[in-house]
This record gives sequence, C-alpha cells and structure tokens, in this order.
Amino acid sequence: MKTTSFEISKKLAEIGFKADKIEFAYKISDPSRHLFEVGFMGDSRRDEYCQAFDLETILEALPKYLEQDNGFEAGLRFWWADGASWIGYQNFSGFIITVDVNQKESLADTAARLLILLHEKGLVKFPSQPTNLKD
Repeated sequence: MKTTSFEISKKLAEIGFKADKIEFAYKISDPSRHLFEVGFMGDSRRDEYCQAFDLETILEALPKYLEQDNGFEAGLRFWWADGASWIGYQNFSGFIITVDVNQKESLADTAARLLILLHEKGLVKFPSQPTNLKD
C-alpha cells in the first residue's frame, strides 16, 4: 500500500491532521525514515511516531465542496488530460485551487499536498497541533 512520504506525513502532523486508525508510521528518531507497520499502540507511544496516511484516508479528509464568497460551490476534481494532471476544486469558471500530480510521488502525497494547501489558506482546520515533532 502506498502512503504519504515522511516529509508529507510530518507536515500533516504539524498542522494537526490525525487519523484514528493508524496502520503505518515513521519512527521520528529513525534517520533512515523506514515505514513501520505499527498496529495498535497506546497513546504513550504516539509521540515516537509520525503517522503515514493512505490515499483513502486523505480523500475522506478533503472537503467534497468548497463554498465560495459568491455563494457557489467548487467541487473536488481530478484531471488527467493532454499530458497534464492535477487535483483541485473546480467551479463554473474553472479550477480555483489545484496541485499538480507529480509522477515521482504517490497519489496519497499529491492529495495530502492539496489538504495542506487548504489548511494554509484557512479553508480547513484540525483540532490540535502537536508541538513535539523533531527531526
């Protein structure tokens, strides 16, 4: 299963994104950044790991629609055509927020970059932000 990279996973943790069910993680203190299958772990060990997310988890977190100032909504869309591909939000006049699909990364990373962009623009918020993530 493809998951978010360490860098994207760490950024998601920094903005406070979490999933209840965690199957894979990176050990924060591991310089090789190998992905671990962690299964169940108590809350006392969660600070040692940075969750890795699959595409389905990220897609569930992305809003299906964004409300706009003009009262219209922009829907979540994927676009693959003419050698270009991106994921983003489209309204009647075109795409309003997008990230390009990078062929060198997983689709989980691409969708996560969109989620991070929405957070940076203040369009999505997460309940808490951890303060103890270190490289």
